[in-house]
Amino acid sequence: MKAITTKGEGKVILSEVPQPHKVSAGYIIIEMTAMGINAGDKFFISGKFPPGMFTQSKHDIKGVSGVGKVIALGEGVPEKYAGKFVTVYRSLTSGDEIVGTWSEYAHLPYLQCAILPDDVDPDDYSGALVNIITAYGAYKQAVTEGHEGIVITAGNSDTGRAMLGFCLNAGFPVISIVRNEESKKELEALGASNVLIHGADKFKEYFAVLSADLKTTAVFDGVGGTLVSELLEIVPAGTTFYAYGFLGGNTPVSFHTGLLIKGITIKGFSNFKTETVLDHLQLAEALDEISKVIHMPHFRFKIGTKFTLEQIDEALAFTGLKGAKAMLKTDI
Repeated sequence: MKAITTKGEGKVILSEVPQPHKVSAGYIIIEMTAMGINAGDKFFISGKFPPGMFTQSKHDIKGVSGVGKVIALGEGVPEKYAGKFVTVYRSLTSGDEIVGTWSEYAHLPYLQCAILPDDVDPDDYSGALVNIITAYGAYKQAVTEGHEGIVITAGNSDTGRAMLGFCLNAGFPVISIVRNEESKKELEALGASNVLIHGADKFKEYFAVLSADLKTTAVFDGVGGTLVSELLEIVPAGTTFYAYGFLGGNTPVSFHTGLLIKGITIKGFSNFKTETVLDHLQLAEALDEISKVIHMPHFRFKIGTKFTLEQIDEALAFTGLKGAKAMLKTDI
């Protein structure tokens, strides 16, 4: 079968590798149809990450995301997966028999996959599960740690919209922060009622009042930098910042140590280290819950241009407008 494999550090090539036919216990074989390319995939290709950060594939196949149809079940796999389209995230669990995902067929543990409803377009979830599980894990952790509302700093990012979806579904108070009026309108169309534009007049004043009123003491931060420095001055006492991304670039966060009296905490967040992912029973429950809400528009992957596997170099170089991303297709 065709697959995208490593050519050298930071480079890939289209190769022919053995197609998986025998399915292992706890695994499924998936006929892949589309694979979204996220920033994490490019980081994966670079090779500049700590050992063990990404699960490896036989034949050194690249990519961690994708969507496809389940064509075989291994022993112990729930029958509900049979014949279904699933969205996958290869880094959720480890295993010695993994094959895929940037390939025509994949052999993956079923706990790396969420079942899609029959009435959705599978392409819309070709790169979605990584963002969905990140938002889900952070939401669950915030609730477990006693928070009653969430601030989303990268409000219109893929992960920010996924977090909004979970909060709206649960009736959980949420404030979304965006960069412009267009992004605000997009989130309002998704049901967001508390959207603030960073840099707008009286942004700090509005945020301070709204966050105190809604008790949004969890900040799901994908921006960092100047925005976090500003929020530190005005968030309620007892706020925790969960930092998972750095869209704000290399600008450092700065604050007066007097803020520590308010009991503010800043800590890194990784979905790999959450109980949601580390505990397989919780992971199975999470994937079931995700499958029940994934039809909501908040969880779709922003497709820019579709490329064939032969066009992998063009796909990796693609930069779309408004966050749209490249997608590899096996059937075009």
